[in-house]
Amino acid sequence: MNYSQIKKISTQNKKPIPLLKDLLKTSKNKYPLFIEIKPAFSKKLLQKLLKETSKFSKCVFISFKHKNIYNMLKIKSNTKVGLSFSPPTSVKTIIKKSNYKKIDCLILDKFFLKNKSIKDLKIKKYYYTIKTKLEFNKYSKNNNLIFENL
Repeated sequence: MNYSQIKKISTQNKKPIPLLKDLLKTSKNKYPLFIEIKPAFSKKLLQKLLKETSKFSKCVFISFKHKNIYNMLKIKSNTKVGLSFSPPTSVKTIIKKSNYKKIDCLILDKFFLKNKSIKDLKIKKYYYTIKTKLEFNKYSKNNNLIFENL
């Protein structure tokens, strides 16, 4: 959907949907923002995104489409980035990709929470999607959780 379609739905439901620039302004560069790039972006769009966020040091770009992340690093090598994974990705693949030195973190499905090989990786890990208080209480100790609807 493009923004005009989203805005129409937003207006109909009386629930505003912020633009990236609104979120950046609200964050005041104090709070970390994980910016997930869902589709495959062209290098031109990635450059535009990097330019728009250039004054905000707390942005971390994440994607399941790892090519987005590698292309961002080609454009600006010190960009904070993370690779996202979901099942059925193999643990072996996650370990291999986590060794790339310019990757700051991994975003992993909660499926991987109990995997010892993943836990032992020396890279920051965030686990999604925790949807209930029960899950939150079960996994919150010593884990970085991404949750919704709590």
